[in-house]
Amino acid sequence: MWSVLHRRQFAIIAGLMQTVFILLFAKYVKYIDPLDDSRRVYSGTDYPLFQDVHLMIFVGFGFLMAFLKRYGFSAVSVNLLLSAFVIQFAMLLRGFLTVAFNETGLFSIGIPEMISAESSCAAVLITMGVLLGRLTPVQFLLLAFFETLLNVVVEHFVFNYLHVNDSGRSLSVHTFGAYFGLAAALVGHKKNVMEMDEHGGIHHSDLFSMIGTLLLWVFFPSFNAAIQEPEDARHRAIMNTYLAMASSTVTTFMISSCVDDLGRFNMIHIQSSTLAGGVAIGSAANAVLYPYHAVIVGVVSAILSVIGHAWISPRLERTFHLFDTCGVHNLHGMPGILAGLLSIGFAYFYEPESYGKTLYHIYPYWVGGELNGDRDNVSQAQYQAIGLVVILVTAIIGGLLTGCILKIKVWNQVDDPDFPHGEMNYYAQSDVNFLSKYKHAQEQQRLREREQMHEIY
Repeated sequence: MWSVLHRRQFAIIAGLMQTVFILLFAKYVKYIDPLDDSRRVYSGTDYPLFQDVHLMIFVGFGFLMAFLKRYGFSAVSVNLLLSAFVIQFAMLLRGFLTVAFNETGLFSIGIPEMISAESSCAAVLITMGVLLGRLTPVQFLLLAFFETLLNVVVEHFVFNYLHVNDSGRSLSVHTFGAYFGLAAALVGHKKNVMEMDEHGGIHHSDLFSMIGTLLLWVFFPSFNAAIQEPEDARHRAIMNTYLAMASSTVTTFMISSCVDDLGRFNMIHIQSSTLAGGVAIGSAANAVLYPYHAVIVGVVSAILSVIGHAWISPRLERTFHLFDTCGVHNLHGMPGILAGLLSIGFAYFYEPESYGKTLYHIYPYWVGGELNGDRDNVSQAQYQAIGLVVILVTAIIGGLLTGCILKIKVWNQVDDPDFPHGEMNYYAQSDVNFLSKYKHAQEQQRLREREQMHEIY
């Protein structure tokens, strides 16, 4: 009976959650009226940006994590599973926090809500990158549930009560997802167990990962600009991201060559650090007024990211046994913190008059706005710092607690000695298994011994 429950655990939990989603959508959700002037619905401009973000989430992130030779299929498929789950859950959570729901018991969804749901997917997929190869589908689903719940609530607090400018979601998505995953990994103390030999990837798996990098690179300006308004802020977000990405890419190749004894390029750096500029510029993408500032941000983020891959990550593994499968700390974590620090600096040093009427869209609680705020350069910079601290603290605490929950033996575990090899393979007719490389080697040895005995007799 227990064995049957373990085999069907994922189907039972996923089925229950999907049933709950259906009931909640039926009772509380309606489509937005596109003719209602009180809501921003620009299908002609919003939907193309949504498509870009959609492609980043479902294809870019999926292929980016396909570098493990024994886990490529699973990385892409679990990416699809978690994205589809989080889209529904995040829409419901955000709707329950709206004023309309509090007043009428219903809330509307449209293209802006679709874009926001995709950003919640990105946070979960970033966390998945830390833990890739160490969790079963059931554990990933539970991880997505707890992380999305905490992420949406914290994001609501940071944006609507602290009035922090995080236009490209570098704090609420990249920083939160990275340190949530790292905290969960710290509790787990488990290496990637999907590896069957000492090398992480092969030629075609690294090529697929590079395709994911290119997709993310091309569409990153859309990700940072998708929720911006008005149009001049969106234009700045696109241009600043574009320039930061370009400079971070050139710098990544340069620094990667410098840290190698023979002056070669490291594909791990190329696949990851070339994207750091888009992360680092994200929080202030709508606020940066001068192109050369965006270029400098890209350069600094790439240097930080490559140094992280070359020296910081190995030291974290040796000292704290903190294993980061996809190098998320170097792509999303440290550049995300850099984005938060830059948002403090830009809020403090830029003259508010330079933004014109856009000022109150970027900093809604600035003095003289519709919200009757009382902020100036100093106070807004202080709130930006508070927002960064809140994101970090909640992500780390939430990750630690979620990691403890996922370790409970009632959930299917990757390295489960109670099941023989192959019985816990969740992907039929694939090479993926949920045994460690050591147990896999033991099973292979037993199979060879059986074959030898069969030949003798």
